[in-house]
Amino acid sequence: MVDNVISDKLKKIGVNLEYKATGDFPGFRARHRGEKIVILCDRNTRPFAEAFEIEGKKLCFFDEEEPVPDEKTCEKAVSAARGCDYVLAAGSGTLNDTAKYAAKRIGKRSGVLATAPSMDGYASPVVPVIRAGFKISETARVPADILIDADILSAAPKKMIAAGVGDILGKYTALTDWRLAQYHIGEEVNEEAFSDMLAAVDKCFANIGDISAGGKEGIGTLTDALVISGLAMAEAGNSRPASGAEHHISHYLEMYFIAQKKPVSLHGINVGLGTLVSSYLYNALERDGVRFPGDKETYAAAKFIPSPEWSEETLKRMGAPVKFSALGIGREVFRSAIREAHTLRQRFTVLSLLEELRLTERYLPELEERFYA
Repeated sequence: MVDNVISDKLKKIGVNLEYKATGDFPGFRARHRGEKIVILCDRNTRPFAEAFEIEGKKLCFFDEEEPVPDEKTCEKAVSAARGCDYVLAAGSGTLNDTAKYAAKRIGKRSGVLATAPSMDGYASPVVPVIRAGFKISETARVPADILIDADILSAAPKKMIAAGVGDILGKYTALTDWRLAQYHIGEEVNEEAFSDMLAAVDKCFANIGDISAGGKEGIGTLTDALVISGLAMAEAGNSRPASGAEHHISHYLEMYFIAQKKPVSLHGINVGLGTLVSSYLYNALERDGVRFPGDKETYAAAKFIPSPEWSEETLKRMGAPVKFSALGIGREVFRSAIREAHTLRQRFTVLSLLEELRLTERYLPELEERFYA
């Protein structure tokens, strides 16, 4: 469970974080008594939605294993939410984002019954959606409620837990990219958001053994870190504490899969792979003595990134891939992701630095040899 300081911070931004107690979620029931609630669910999470006993509920069921937050999905949720007082997601990534999107469209609040520690959007004020094949981020209200059941989360599929680990691992490089932008181009860093995120990540990986074993304590620290990531984004007013080049690589790959009408690999799995690339690049740039404004400060800041070797072993321990070829993409798609991912956001990262210094082609063969196959 998060400490009282974090819990109070969440309440200040409008989020009630509630852990399952005797009688399920009594606080939630009291807050929403008498309301009409639509619960979003898919094939995997429908049992949780059906078992959630509260008056005035109806289900919005997506007959898919892994819905995509595109126009069709979002509009179905909005249609189901009309006439309701509250939108509750029974799920994680897409369903949580779709609930926030639908709630914003109808002018109501949303919440989520977390079913997997797989992504960091639970408390985020940002909604990633697919528009015309492109992944974009829209603003939304933070959820009014995040409901945590340790039994549900610890029983989540191993691949979902691995995705959560990959997403949290990416915070190390995201935070370093933020420092890079501070030292190189003068971008402001919200120190409170930075500190909250880094502390949560360190606490999470201190429990990696229990996480990999599916222990409730470990899964709890992973979930808390994922929730705190959303808090950090709210504190910063953007996704900087949680998203850097590793996420841009993930977004690029997700857009590729959608364009090719292929199943989209889990976001956190892609982020984990992107993190390996970013961490390797920071090491390689310092190794080769590459100089740029703010280089010394950036290299010092990068010291808290775990080594690529440690990160690889951690992902392997979770059953996550450490080679991009495992995603079923060709070499040219990998090369394009490294070359072009920095164009997806107006945000300075290590990939932006490579492009600015005209070093992308210099390091691409190294990256391909190490992380493709």
